[in-house]
Amino acid sequence: MSIRLQLLIAALTTLVLPWAGCQYARELDTALRDSQEKSLLASAGTIANALSAQPQRVFRDPDDTPAFAAQRGDLYVYPLRSSPLLDGYRDDWGVAAQPTPLPTTTGYDARVQAGSTDRYLYLYVEVDDAHFDAQPSDVHPERDRFDRIDLTLQRPDGTREFRFFGTNAPGLIAAQSIANGGDGQDHAVEEPRIQAFWLQTATGYHLEVRVPSSFVGSRLWVEAQDGGGSGKAGVDAIVVPEGGHLFFVTPALNELLGTFIRDGTRVTVIDTNALKLGVTGQVSSHAPGDSEEAEPWYRRLMAVDTSSFPRQTSSPERQVGDSVSAALAGQPHAQWVRSAVSQDLLLTAAAPILIDGQVRGAVFLEQAADQMLGLRDRAVIRLFNLTLLATAAAVIVMFGFATWISVRIGRLRDAADSAVSADGKIRLDMPESAGGDEIGDLSRGFERLLGRLNEHTQYLRTLGGKLSHELRTPLTIVRSSLDNLESEGLRDDQRLYVTRAREGTQRLQSILSALGAAARVEESIKQAERTNFDLRDIVSAAVAAYRDGFPQSRFALETPPDPCFFRGAPDLLVQLLDKLIENAVDFCPAAGTITVRLERERSSYVLQVLNDGLPIPPELLGRLFESLFEQRQGRDDRPHFGLGLYIVRLVAEFHGGTAVAGNRSDGGGAVFTVTLPLI
Repeated sequence: MSIRLQLLIAALTTLVLPWAGCQYARELDTALRDSQEKSLLASAGTIANALSAQPQRVFRDPDDTPAFAAQRGDLYVYPLRSSPLLDGYRDDWGVAAQPTPLPTTTGYDARVQAGSTDRYLYLYVEVDDAHFDAQPSDVHPERDRFDRIDLTLQRPDGTREFRFFGTNAPGLIAAQSIANGGDGQDHAVEEPRIQAFWLQTATGYHLEVRVPSSFVGSRLWVEAQDGGGSGKAGVDAIVVPEGGHLFFVTPALNELLGTFIRDGTRVTVIDTNALKLGVTGQVSSHAPGDSEEAEPWYRRLMAVDTSSFPRQTSSPERQVGDSVSAALAGQPHAQWVRSAVSQDLLLTAAAPILIDGQVRGAVFLEQAADQMLGLRDRAVIRLFNLTLLATAAAVIVMFGFATWISVRIGRLRDAADSAVSADGKIRLDMPESAGGDEIGDLSRGFERLLGRLNEHTQYLRTLGGKLSHELRTPLTIVRSSLDNLESEGLRDDQRLYVTRAREGTQRLQSILSALGAAARVEESIKQAERTNFDLRDIVSAAVAAYRDGFPQSRFALETPPDPCFFRGAPDLLVQLLDKLIENAVDFCPAAGTITVRLERERSSYVLQVLNDGLPIPPELLGRLFESLFEQRQGRDDRPHFGLGLYIVRLVAEFHGGTAVAGNRSDGGGAVFTVTLPLI
């Protein structure tokens, strides 16, 4: 694995920063939740204390709030935004709740719902009665039986009035009452200020009633009578005189509550029955700036498991929940819940309204988690932006640094590969040696190593000349001593030893000559003069001489038909060809052929010497032209020091060319190629 990749992987460990940021955001989320709970609970307590100081603005009856009991005819009066049309339908009431069933002991099914505006009380009654009993023209409720709705009102002054609704045909009608006429008889008298609409349906009838608010006190009794006498539904005012309480919302309470809250919060004031007295505000479903189409991706990383949170349920008239129950018991309470409709996360808080030490109601606040999410999201966005920016910067810097290191090491590697040239010369200067880091130390170490290697190489190059010079005198002494011994006369056994000694001195002389050959060739190459000559003539003459000098070998010559003019040192080129031929003769079998080929290729001449025989082992091809490299084993008694092909390389390089060794394509021998450029 490259250093660049290693450093890149190391840089990627900075991705732990976003992970740590995520953990921090989770902690921030918990802290914000606690803070939001305390803040909302404090707001609920503040509003509750403010309302406790002015109970007349909260409760219609500041002194008493009766217990709500639907079985005795108590009704919650829904606030209506506008006056509905009297048409027997409640579609324009804007109330989601269904009508409340009237108590019955006979199974007569009737339902009622109440609503109010500033000027009127509205009643909506549904009766299931497939048989319509019309009201007679001269009616008396106590003796005549017909389908009707009895209404008993308690006025604000405490007096009670009885009204009933009956008709002989559906449509707009007025409330009726029984009054004594001038004839001394009781007659039905209409009250035009109390209007109603009788709507006949397939299952019964609907009655939508409008009563002026000035007629209405704190109680009201509704009873549905079946004209057939089969039953009734409602509460008898005589049997249950305390029943039929009306529970109104408090006028102008919404405006008062609006002064206490801010956007994104809904406040509800309830009485001891948990009935709503006023509701103001709106719970926001999205944090400012968030898209409503998709949830931000980073919220999924910090999602809180809300499966254990209770569902927030409520009805149009009543507020329920643990917070409400705790507040009505006198204890402030805050709780995280899930909306039963949208599944959004909500924070609820409730605080009791205390009047003279008694709990008279509660303030209930709702706030979406978006309030907190907005703060958290802004913090998370900043955190992610900073950490990702830091990570990207770290990765870029690391990658750039790794690239710089790799380039420096690559230059040092290339210099080390080319430190020893093909001619054996050593390059002492290395790149990056001026650096003050470990790479600079490594470069300087290479320079010291190459310096010592160069000293040793120079010693080896001059060793042959030194040995030749130093051994020449002792060898001359030995040879003269042998001459003297022979001149004095020797026995036959002594002459044998002298002959062997003379042969040894001759071999030593050959060795010394070979050792000094390379040095002489290098000196002769340096002093050689270039002339213009025909290379084809030189090669042809040399091959003719080789045929005479090596009669046991067969030679073949291939040259261009026209002259091959070249500028160089002809003596050196003849010496180069001599070494190649000597090498070919040594490795060519007795019946083999040595081919000398001269070709012209573009801007250079190619001189090749091919011989039959065994191919060169592949592992030796790159070393044959090295100094003092010898691979011959046991071919003859002549000493070989591996200088022949080395001299070939020196001559080729002197002329700006190259010398390479290879095997013939047919595998039947070796081929040595010398390329000489036309300069």
